[in-house]
Amino acid sequence: MSPLRKGLLPSPEIRGVALIAAWDDDQSLDRFLSHPLAKPYEQGWRARFEPVRTVGAWPGLPDLPRRERPTEDQPVAVLTMARMRLTRIRAFAAAAAPAEREALHHPAFLEGASLMHPPNLISTFTLWRTAREMRQYAVGSYPGGHVRAMKKHEERVFHHETVFVRLRPYAVEGRWNGRNPLDTLEPLSTA
Repeated sequence: MSPLRKGLLPSPEIRGVALIAAWDDDQSLDRFLSHPLAKPYEQGWRARFEPVRTVGAWPGLPDLPRRERPTEDQPVAVLTMARMRLTRIRAFAAAAAPAEREALHHPAFLEGASLMHPPNLISTFTLWRTAREMRQYAVGSYPGGHVRAMKKHEERVFHHETVFVRLRPYAVEGRWNGRNPLDTLEPLSTA
């Protein structure tokens, strides 16, 4: 896990590890949280999310919603995951850098990180004040780096597999970079 980049290259600063997992229900997650394998994550930031829209597909996650479920004016998270075409890393880095930089300066951006699992799994996880404001960044005119990156991808794809999942957070606990970026949500309940 590293910060979103401010320049062309990914940040060399590693700020920890992230676990992103899907569970059948909250009770299954509660059981995991009491297991020794969860111990390394207990001091970090934890949140529960409901998927509300998906573009693309990912092996092992066939039931993600395609049609958008409304989130009103609630915060949303966006998880992007991709398996890079190693021959396209340079082009991807050049196209994605402005998009990440612009996200950091968007007034509705709450927090985010780049996630990597070598050799070719890359991901970003971002939190936004509302879906409307996130869409304004992603496909609107603010100031356009993300839209340009999407066009470059359409011209010659960067990835073997790609999924973009919008998530509605419904419970949260802990700190991320010294704060809870979703402090208006209910705390996690654990069994």
